Amino acid sequence: MFGREYANHLDVLIESFGEISNRYQKKVKDNLKISFFKKIYIMLFGIPEIGFQIRSMYFKKILASNLLNKKLKKILDAGSGIGAYTFLLGKTFPKAMITGGDIDKYKLKSCQIMAKELGLKNIGFEYLNITKINNKKNHYDLVVNIDVLEHVDNYKIALENFFKVLDKNGYLYIHVPQSNQKRIFGSLKEWHHEDHMREGISKKELEISLNKFGFKIIESMETFGFFGKLSWELNHIMLSRSFVLAGITFPFLFVLAILDPLWKNNGGLGTAILVQK
Repeated sequence: MFGREYANHLDVLIESFGEISNRYQKKVKDNLKISFFKKIYIMLFGIPEIGFQIRSMYFKKILASNLLNKKLKKILDAGSGIGAYTFLLGKTFPKAMITGGDIDKYKLKSCQIMAKELGLKNIGFEYLNITKINNKKNHYDLVVNIDVLEHVDNYKIALENFFKVLDKNGYLYIHVPQSNQKRIFGSLKEWHHEDHMREGISKKELEISLNKFGFKIIESMETFGFFGKLSWELNHIMLSRSFVLAGITFPFLFVLAILDPLWKNNGGLGTAILVQK
C-alpha cells in the first residue's frame, strides 16, 4: 500500500490531514499517546486515507501503460505536497532527476529529510509557485500535477506554465477532482475540502483547456467511480467519527477501492489525464 515511508514522520501526516479538515487534525493529535502503534500501522498499510490510495492507483496505472518504457531525464512534481509522488517517481525512474516543488516550506524541509533517509539521491525539493514559473523553459520531460489545480485561483495560468517548462514531446500528468460531485451518503453532501479554491474542474473543461494550450491528449479517464466513491465516502465517515474506527475499516475499504481502476467510470469524482506537448 502507498505511503509506508511516513511511518517515522507522523507530524507530516497530521499536517496533511489537517488540510483536509481541522477536525481530522484534532482527532490525530488527541491520540498521540499511541504513536508507536500508528507507526506500525502505517508501516503495514500505508496512509489510511482512501482518496490518497486511489489517486496513486490511477497514477501508477497510467505510468505503466504509457511512460515506463520512456527514457525520462528530468521530471517535475509540481505541487509536491508531502512528497509521496516525488518519492514514487524517484524509485520508478532511478536514472532521472526528480524535482519536487511546492509553496509550503515546512513540507519542503520535511521532504528533504525524508529523501535522505530513503537514500534517494536523484531527488531534490525547491520552492515553486505553479502560477509563476518563468525560468525553466523547455526543461522537463514530464510534469506531474496531482490534486493541485483545485487549490489555484486561475488554474489556466498553471496549465500554460506547464506547457512552457516542458521539453518538446514532453508529458503532463494531471489528476483533479471534478465539479458538481454527487454523494452516496447524505451526511457528506455538504462535505468539502477546507483548502480548496473550487470544488473541481469537469473532465470536458480540462480537456478543452489543455487542447487550447497546445497539448495532445494521450489518455483520459474518470476516477473515483462507484467503488472508489463508496470506499472514499465510508472512509471519511469513519475519519469524522474515530481514527480507531477508520484504522480498523481501512484495509477492507482498500480492497473495495482496488476495484475502481478496473472499470470504466462514468460520473466519477475525479479526472486523470496524460497529455503530450
